[in-house]
Amino acid sequence: MKFIKAKGIVLKDVNFEESSKILTILTSELGKIQALSKNCRRTLSPLSAVSQPLIYSEFVFTKTKEIYSISSASVIESFFDITQNVYLTIYSSYLIELVDSFIQIEQKNEDVLRLLLNSLYMLKKGADPETICRIFEIKMLIFTGFFPQFTQCVKCQKSHLSRIFFSFKNAGVVCAECKEENDVEIGLEVVEKVLTIAATDLKKLSKIRISKGLNDILKTLMTTYIKLVLQKDVKILDFFKFIK
Repeated sequence: MKFIKAKGIVLKDVNFEESSKILTILTSELGKIQALSKNCRRTLSPLSAVSQPLIYSEFVFTKTKEIYSISSASVIESFFDITQNVYLTIYSSYLIELVDSFIQIEQKNEDVLRLLLNSLYMLKKGADPETICRIFEIKMLIFTGFFPQFTQCVKCQKSHLSRIFFSFKNAGVVCAECKEENDVEIGLEVVEKVLTIAATDLKKLSKIRISKGLNDILKTLMTTYIKLVLQKDVKILDFFKFIK
C-alpha cells in the first residue's frame, strides 16, 4: 500500500456513517481533496484533533479509486481558537467559503493555501478582520486569474483617467468616455489601494491599513465582482449584516 504525505488545512467536515467524517482539505502537494477520516468521532480517536475545520496538519494518506483515507496526521497549527469568537467565526467562514468556491477538487494552488494560512494567522493575532477580508479578496482574484484591470481603461487602454468608473461587465476600470449606464464611479484612492495590496508580498500584508470609508467601497466592489465571477451568491455574506 502506497502512503502519501501532504500538508493541508481542513476546509469542511461532513459526518459520515456512525463515527467517521469526510473532510475537504486544501493541501500544498495534492491540491484540494476529499479524504475519509475513519472513526475520528470516537472518543480518544488519534484523528479527532486533525479532523476539524481550521486545523493545519501534516497528513499521511492512502488512496483508493474513490477517495483518500487518512492513515495518520499531526497538527502543525491550530486556528480553532478563532471559532470561540462568533464574529471571527463569520469572517473565517467567509475566507473558507471563498477558497472552497474558487478552488476545484484536485486543483493545486499553493499561493491560495499560503494566503489562507497567512490570513487566519492575522485573524488569530487580532488584526482588523475587515482589512483582512479586503486583502484576501484582492489576492484571491490575483492567484486564481480573475483580477480585474485597474491600471488602464479596459476599452480604450487610456491610462491617465480624470474620472474612473468600474465596469463589472468588462472586469475593470473604464474612463468617462467609455463608461456605460451601470458602471460605478470610484475614486483614485480606491484604485491606488487595490494596486498597493496587489503589489504587496504576503509577508508584509499586516502593514496594510484601510479606512472605514474606503473599506465600505472596496467591500461592495469586491463582493459584487466575486459573485459575478463565481456566478453564485456567497452564502456567508448574509451573516455580515449582524456585524456592526
